Amino acid sequence: MKKYLLFSLIIISSLLNALNNDPPKEKVVCVVSGDEINKKDLKDHEFSTYKDGKVYFCCGGCKMDYDETPAKFSTKANFQLVSTGQYVQSGCPVTGQSPGHNHHTKKDFKKVTVEGLSVELCCAGCLKKVNKSKDKFSMLFSDKSFKKGFDVPVKKSKK
Repeated sequence: MKKYLLFSLIIISSLLNALNNDPPKEKVVCVVSGDEINKKDLKDHEFSTYKDGKVYFCCGGCKMDYDETPAKFSTKANFQLVSTGQYVQSGCPVTGQSPGHNHHTKKDFKKVTVEGLSVELCCAGCLKKVNKSKDKFSMLFSDKSFKKGFDVPVKKSKK
C-alpha cells in the first residue's frame, strides 16, 4: 500500500512540476557551440535523436560533431531535453528520491537554479551537496543524475 501511495505521489508531483514550470523554451542553446537557436527556424537535419527526445543544433557542422562523439556532449544534451520540456523532473537528481522518502516531507523540498532552470532537491542535505559542488551543472545533469531525476513526461491517454 505504501509503495502505491509513494508511486502516486511521484506521478502527481511530476505532473504538477510540469504544469508549474515555464512552458518549453522557443530558444535553446546548441549543445556543441553554445549559440542560441530558435526552434521555429530549425530544419529536419538540425537535430539528433537522443534518449527519447531530440537534441537541437545551430548548424549541420555541430550536428556532425555531436554525432561523432555524443558522450562528450551528454550533460548539455540532458539539460537541453529538460529545458525544452521533452523530459520533466521525476525525483531528486542527487538521490533519485522524492519528497516523503524516509523522514523527509514536502516541506523539505529545496530548489536550486542552474542555467535559468529550477531543479528540485529532496532535502537540505542534497542542497548542501549541490552548493558545495564546483560544477552544479554537471552534478545535476550528468547521465547518472539525469537517470535518477528526470524522465519522459506522462502523457494523457485519449478516451
